[in-house]
Amino acid sequence: MYNYRPIGVYGAKTLADEEREKRKERLDRERPDVDDLEQQIKKTGKNLLIVLESDGKDQFDDTHNNIWLVRHIPSFANYDSFAELAKKYKFKNIAIVHHGNTYSDHTVRDAIKVILHYQDFQVLGEVYKKMDKKDITELDDKYFEDFRKECDKLHSGTYELRHVKSYLSLRLLLNTIQDNFSFFSIACNEADDKEYLYEMAKMTDKKIKIFANSNFTQIEISRHFPVNNPFVINFGSILNCFLTTGDSWINPNGWSYINTSSNKITVTKQDIWLYSIGAKVYELVDRTAVLTPEQAKKISEYQIYYSKKFKVGYSRAKGDAVYDQLIKQIIKDNPGIPLIPK
Repeated sequence: MYNYRPIGVYGAKTLADEEREKRKERLDRERPDVDDLEQQIKKTGKNLLIVLESDGKDQFDDTHNNIWLVRHIPSFANYDSFAELAKKYKFKNIAIVHHGNTYSDHTVRDAIKVILHYQDFQVLGEVYKKMDKKDITELDDKYFEDFRKECDKLHSGTYELRHVKSYLSLRLLLNTIQDNFSFFSIACNEADDKEYLYEMAKMTDKKIKIFANSNFTQIEISRHFPVNNPFVINFGSILNCFLTTGDSWINPNGWSYINTSSNKITVTKQDIWLYSIGAKVYELVDRTAVLTPEQAKKISEYQIYYSKKFKVGYSRAKGDAVYDQLIKQIIKDNPGIPLIPK
């Protein structure tokens, strides 16, 4: 769960605005390699991580990362943002960081919050079958309104445009992934009812795995170093770490996934570790509620190694030479750690 700071209702920029600003910044820095990098991403595919809260996004800004394209989109009702992403990139793995069954920033007022359970997926899926077949990335206001009216025929007044658009945005993501990759719903307890995974699988024709957790998911981590009188605070992220904290490992089933090719659900009894650097995107790892000393040490050292904020704070307090020595020791202690490119 998030350790939230009140952040109010978003007046968020569109994805297009964000992309234009970033492109201008890149040109201003006169980096001739940017266009080549964009073309490479478009050609080979990228892993996408969607985060709904701004303070949840902060952690990813702190993490050295060459695996995930991170986007902050406050609500799945922002359909145009998802459509622009799908038109621009081919995606391999996709992860959405949110609260269980909630497809908007959880701090917004109820009038614009989006909560969808598997029963809603069932209803909205039946309506989708009745609609004219269109490119999922090219839906317009008339389509959304016609969809809502069809919903009213089944459950009058239950589904508003925000629910319709959010369902279609989720469906779009699930059909944007390339075959043989994975979709991670990083949220709490969504695997407790198998129907959730079954309904998600119905939304896509892709041959993928869809993951959900049977425990509370650690979505934001605030770390302090050292524990007493810390001089580095609020660093680290859920990348390079277990997605479930020790005291939240209550259900030994861990993460489950459905393989859409077979419609079979696998209960892994394992936790997921997401990487931020290198060739490996994720790993399923055996664990219990009590982490082994080796696991706890690995988490601590990986979080320190990949944190930009830690480097600044530690070097300011101890000096660059001492920081460099610490990093050398971490690399020595973890011979398999994916190294940050120089």
